[in-house]
Amino acid sequence: MTKLKHYNILIAEDEALLRQSLANSINSLDSGFKVIHQVSNGEEALRYLKTNTIHLLITDIRMPAMDGLALAKCVHEQYPHIFTVVLTGYTDFDYAREALKQRVFDYLLKPVSAEDLESTLSHVRLHLQKHYELEEDPELVGKAAEEIVEYTVLYMREHYMDNIDISSFASANGFTSAYLTKLFNRYKGDTPSKYLTDIRIHEAKRLLTDTMLPIREVGEHVGYPDQFHFSKTFRKHIGMNPSAYRKEKQQ
Repeated sequence: MTKLKHYNILIAEDEALLRQSLANSINSLDSGFKVIHQVSNGEEALRYLKTNTIHLLITDIRMPAMDGLALAKCVHEQYPHIFTVVLTGYTDFDYAREALKQRVFDYLLKPVSAEDLESTLSHVRLHLQKHYELEEDPELVGKAAEEIVEYTVLYMREHYMDNIDISSFASANGFTSAYLTKLFNRYKGDTPSKYLTDIRIHEAKRLLTDTMLPIREVGEHVGYPDQFHFSKTFRKHIGMNPSAYRKEKQQ
């Protein structure tokens, strides 16, 4: 199988200087993407897509001939495998939200910062690797799989206090819970649910040892709004209930 050297980007933007500046910024990054063509409106973009392979379309919202929302809708209908990111100013924010309803992957606010650009490209690449990894190269599978796991772990560490549903998280990011579980077993030796529980229990132990928060509030802080469920889960993993653990550690 042929390995992709990079993912192809098409930029649709009617302001030539902004279009070229964005292309230069992307091509200077070690992101796995390359801008291979630029157009000034949606109609030109659709003509180019008929005969060329594109993985990511970055389009402005306000353009002559065909605007970005109309273009995004056509691309979703005709080329559902292509990811679309829209460029928008603060005054167009309502348009950006409307664009998300057209199955646009994400949006970038002008002027586009290097940090936002890298973050968005990284997120798109994660999804592209999932789509192309098995078709293109076994080595890419490993890289993509590991990135999915690390992205999920990062999300868990930042949101463990929230009500995280593994199936919904997986679906929202374009893969099945079964696939995510398989990757976690391979790279972490645990299921995603077990890994999340370990993060929560570790933080609960810290709060029980270092603070005097009531048990109920400790549970709420680590994603267990039901105190009975929190105590039951804690006992199952630690061998004693939260109150007994606190008493032992604070003696």
